[in-house]
Amino acid sequence: MLKILIFLFLDVLAFSGVLISTLPFLIHEYGGNILLITIIFGSFSFFQFFTSPFWGSLSDRFGRKPLIILNCFAEILANIILAISGSLLMIFLSRIIAGLFKNNVSVVTAYIADITTKKNRTKGMGLFGVAFGLGFTVGPLLGGLVAGSNFTIMTLANVAWIACAINIFNLLFVTFFLKESKKSFNNFSIKNSFSKIYLQFKLMKKKVLLPFFLIIFIVYFGFSGMEGIFAIWIKETFTWGPKEVGIVMLYAGLSQILVQGFILRVLLKFFNESQLIKSGILFLIFGFLLIPTSNIYLVPVAIFFLCYGIGVTNPCLNSLVSKKCSENERGFALGAAYSAQSISRFIGQPTAGILFLFFGKDMPFYVNSTILVLTIILYLSLIKKVSK
Repeated sequence: MLKILIFLFLDVLAFSGVLISTLPFLIHEYGGNILLITIIFGSFSFFQFFTSPFWGSLSDRFGRKPLIILNCFAEILANIILAISGSLLMIFLSRIIAGLFKNNVSVVTAYIADITTKKNRTKGMGLFGVAFGLGFTVGPLLGGLVAGSNFTIMTLANVAWIACAINIFNLLFVTFFLKESKKSFNNFSIKNSFSKIYLQFKLMKKKVLLPFFLIIFIVYFGFSGMEGIFAIWIKETFTWGPKEVGIVMLYAGLSQILVQGFILRVLLKFFNESQLIKSGILFLIFGFLLIPTSNIYLVPVAIFFLCYGIGVTNPCLNSLVSKKCSENERGFALGAAYSAQSISRFIGQPTAGILFLFFGKDMPFYVNSTILVLTIILYLSLIKKVSK
C-alpha cells in the first residue's frame, strides 16, 4: 500500500506544482488572455472524460503497473515540452498529452481495490485521498517558491524541469519497486471501453440518481471555474505572483484536510448527508460572494468557506449516489460521478474565462453565487420528488 501511495503523492506533487502555481502565469507571459488560460485548463478535463474509461479497461487487460509507467512517461514528455515551449501552441500540446495519458486516478484506485479486502477498502480509499490531498497541498507551494514573486519565463520553466525530475524519479521507483497488483487479466475491447461513456449517461438519467448528478455538475461548474481564474485574479487584485499563489494554495490544502479529516467526521455524527450538502452549498455561496470584496483579510475566510463547501458536498454526494444505486452499479455510478465532474470542468472553466474577460474579474464569482442559490431551490425540489 505504501509504495502506491508514494507514487501517487509524487505524481500529484509534480502535476499540481506546474498546473496551479505556474501554468496560468506562463500562458499569460506568452500573450494568452484569461479565456485561453481557462480553455487550456478545461482541455485537460475534456480529454480525461474520454480516456479514463479506456485506461481503466486497458489496466484490467494488461495490469496496473504498465499503465502507471505509461503515466510517468507521458508526464515526463509533457513537462519537457512545457519547459522548452516558447509558444502557446507548445503549451497547449503539453496539456493535450497530459490529458490523454493521465491515468493516476482510475488506475491507482483500481490498484488499491486489488490489494484491499471489502473490509478495509474504505480505509484504502481514504489513504488515497490523503496522498492526493498532500500532493495538491505541497505541489503548488513548491512550484510557487521556485518561480518566485518576481517571476520570469526562465523561473516558470524551472518549475517544469523540477516536475520532470520528480516524474523521472517516480518512473524509476515504479519500475523497480512497485509490484503488479492484478492477478488475473480480462479481455480487452476498445468498443466496450468507450461504450461505458454511453452507459454512464444512461445511468445519470435514472430518476433516483439524476438530482445528485445535476448537483455534482453545477457545484463543480462553479468551483472549477474559480480554480481556472484564481491565479490571475490574485495577480490583478493584489499584484501577487506564483510564490504567493503557492502559499494561498497551501492554506487551502490544509483547510481541505481539516474539513475532510476532522470536521466532516464530527458533523456526520449529528447530521445526514442531505443536510450537509445544503450547508456545503451555502458555504460555497458565501465564499464566492466574499472573494470580490478584494479584502486581504476576508479572502482567507472565503477560501476556508469554499474548502468547507467542496470538502463536505463532494463526499456526501458520492455517498448518496452509492446508496441510491444497486451494489452491482456502485463502482460504475461513482465513475459516472467523476465523469460529471470532468464535463463540468471542461464547460465551467472557459465560461469563467469569458465572464472574467468581458464582464470583469469579479463577475464569475457573482454568477456562481446566483447559480448556487438556484441550485439549493432545485435540490430541495428534486429531492422531494425522488423521495415520493
